[in-house]
Amino acid sequence: MHTGLKIKMYIGDILFENLFKYVSKDYEKRIPKLINLARKFSPDEGTDKILDIVEEYLCNEPSVKRLIHRAFTDYDPDYTSRIFTNVILNVGFFWVYFDKNNQKKNIPTPYTILLSPTMRCNLKCIGCYAGNYKKEDDLPPEVVERIIKEGEDIGTYFYTILGGEPFVYPKLLDIVNRHKRSVFQIFTNATLLDENKIERFWKSKNVVPVLSIEGGQEETDKRRGNGVYEKVIKAMDLLKKAGIPFGYSITLTRYNYDAVTKPELYQWLADKGAFFGWTFLYMPVGKDDDPSLMPTPKQRAEYGKFIRKIRGHLPIFPMDFWNDAPYVGGCIAGGRKYLHINNKGEVEPCIFTHFAVDNIKEKSLIEVLNSDFFKEIRKRQPFHENLLLPCMIIDSPWILREIVAKTGAHPTHEGADDVITKFSNILDEYAKNLRRELNPIWKEDFNGNIQEENTEEKIGVK
Repeated sequence: MHTGLKIKMYIGDILFENLFKYVSKDYEKRIPKLINLARKFSPDEGTDKILDIVEEYLCNEPSVKRLIHRAFTDYDPDYTSRIFTNVILNVGFFWVYFDKNNQKKNIPTPYTILLSPTMRCNLKCIGCYAGNYKKEDDLPPEVVERIIKEGEDIGTYFYTILGGEPFVYPKLLDIVNRHKRSVFQIFTNATLLDENKIERFWKSKNVVPVLSIEGGQEETDKRRGNGVYEKVIKAMDLLKKAGIPFGYSITLTRYNYDAVTKPELYQWLADKGAFFGWTFLYMPVGKDDDPSLMPTPKQRAEYGKFIRKIRGHLPIFPMDFWNDAPYVGGCIAGGRKYLHINNKGEVEPCIFTHFAVDNIKEKSLIEVLNSDFFKEIRKRQPFHENLLLPCMIIDSPWILREIVAKTGAHPTHEGADDVITKFSNILDEYAKNLRRELNPIWKEDFNGNIQEENTEEKIGVK
């Protein structure tokens, strides 16, 4: 990164953080004033139109106003000023700048890098992809540090930390605290989230925890173990008391569908302090993989409708990783917008695609981003014109089989290749049934066009 850009980022960092604190003291009056001030210095009509859009959303859109109100009133302004500065400037504005420059050099710019520094966990959740690991299996701290440093050098300032259970990793917060200008979204089962760890978040004020929950107490304890639900609630209460924004994470299965399609669950999560949340489909990609846990195609389709219906009507922002794919142009894996590096250093296209050709211990981040494996994935994205079918693992599974065969990618753990061998017929049938459910929704709700495809012929590819 050249010196001029560093100076711009440093100055912007200070100005924006102080501006956020200023606005937070009387945001309802000061946001419109700032927009009007910006108009006086607007250089052209294009900027005027952007300001009009910003004003419409920030000042007149009820759903956005509800979230803004919470951002300025429910959380500590010293903490949120740092988070929003990083998100808006480094993960937003400057990411666009880096991406434009990287494109000239044929370097992808991941929006986020997913890291699993450990696969160890203190829980044994049903169907989880984490198996039995030891401390010796952890990614060395100096390698984690290097990944983040190389990521920031190409413009990635958003890191999603996964596991296993991230807080089992001893050096995690030491590393996070050294990278104040990046955002760290940490997915956690919440059982190890105590006052001491939350106090350490304040050193850099750049941690946004995401707490896993399966619905209510019955669903959560059934999959995660007795007493886990109460520990998650305690962690939520501690975060709310500390004024730290956090999210939730739900794994949608065939069996918790009814529990997680109730609007009151999401209102309750907002009341507990959650600002946003993710829902992921259960994927049969672990050591104890079980396709029968996957939501049915009908459930998946209806859940997408449900999230789109409640979003904007509640003071929380729920996201559906699969059904929201149309808003990001389909699959974002393989370095297009994100990738995953596991505890062994193996570089995977996404958290669910457990195949690799490179190890970050042996190559630079730029080198692994431009592997033949990742290039082939990016070349074929989107994998279907119906962007509600974004995934090469379960929506068009023959594509994953083709790419693995062509590039020689190897499974990264025992059982990882089940999705292209043991479960191939099950997933092919699942993909056919998904098209029956999701193609009509793509046409009717998203005004999408679909060409006729010979699914039977594609399924014949092994």
